[in-house]
This record gives sequence, C-alpha cells and structure tokens, in this order.
Amino acid sequence: MNTDNEEGRVGIRCASRDHLPFAGDVADFPQLHESYKDLHLKKTESENLPVYEGLYCLLALGSRGLTSAPILGELIASQICGDPLPMEKDVLDALHPARMWVRKALKSGLAN
Repeated sequence: MNTDNEEGRVGIRCASRDHLPFAGDVADFPQLHESYKDLHLKKTESENLPVYEGLYCLLALGSRGLTSAPILGELIASQICGDPLPMEKDVLDALHPARMWVRKALKSGLAN
C-alpha cells in the first residue's frame, strides 16, 4: 500500500476510560470538591451531587453510540421534563458525568 498520495482516512470516536458514556446533569466541580472534603461516602450517589441547574451532557458514546443514543436521549429528556427515568438508579450512577471525579476522590482519600 502506497501512502504517498495522502488518500488514507482516520476515524476517532470519543470514549471514556470505562467505555460507558457520560449522560446526565453536569456536576458543579468546585462545589463538589468542597462537599467531598467533609463527607464519608462509600459510593456514587448521583442525586446528592451538586449540579448546574439546566445543564446536561451526552458524551463519549464510542463505537456503540448508534444503539445507545436513543435511550440516553430519552434519559436526558426525562431529566429535563421531570418525568420518570427510563433506567434504574445503579445504571444512572454508572452513567453520571461526575463518576470519574467521584471515584478519584474516594480512591485518593479526599472524601475521608
């Protein structure tokens, strides 16, 4: 294969380290940092995290974005409208945009 003619193509997909997408309300990280200094949390609890009101994200869909985007779009729409959520609590926690920060905080002892 000759690469001198610059006809090659490259595709890059946005993905997270744990291969799960980020879906939900965006955390207020400065306030989250302050609140974790005094807490002794054992797991991620997305309903207790400080968030920016009305700011949501749907990111890092990776190679399965075509199949996961519809249900995640429904999740975001349900959160915005205050409707019943289409997923269980543990799935919501696994998809929350602040999950990586919370894991890092718990691992590093910030939340002790």
